[in-house]
Amino acid sequence: MNNRIPSPPAAPGGAFDLARIIDITRQPGGFARLNTAQRRQLLAAILAAVIPCDGKVLDVEVEHFLTHIRQRYQFQLGDQKQAMAFLAGGLSEEQLQQAARQLPELLSVEDRVALIGLLWDIALCDHELHPAEEALVYGVADRAGVVRKRVAEEQARAARANGVGGEAAVSEH
Repeated sequence: MNNRIPSPPAAPGGAFDLARIIDITRQPGGFARLNTAQRRQLLAAILAAVIPCDGKVLDVEVEHFLTHIRQRYQFQLGDQKQAMAFLAGGLSEEQLQQAARQLPELLSVEDRVALIGLLWDIALCDHELHPAEEALVYGVADRAGVVRKRVAEEQARAARANGVGGEAAVSEH
């Protein structure tokens, strides 16, 4: 997967520098050195990663993404136009994996499970589950230390919430 995940527009109080945030997280205790805005931006970038996985960016996915980052992380992008700019480039696959490995330092187990649930919600909101979306969610979950049982429970919850049944809601993991 060579998709790049977004760098959002400048954050209040300073420019957003995703590469710098990732570099900080690579250092011991790196997440502890991130400020609140940087943490929110990193979590938003992780959530955004699932949107282009299937080769399409649908309005419903962008709307779910915007809703989640506003409600869960109090991160504002404003409108869909800003969200599309956010989705234009960003986390490489390696950066996503690095960020996911460091999530236990930033989030409790329950917050990591909730993040996985949000990823499933975005992946399933178009009523389809593409293999690349599924691989991304499981990859983030595995690196973040979320057990498979909890990942499957969150997938089932997101499927029910999105009215998805059948093969789209079933994973082989």
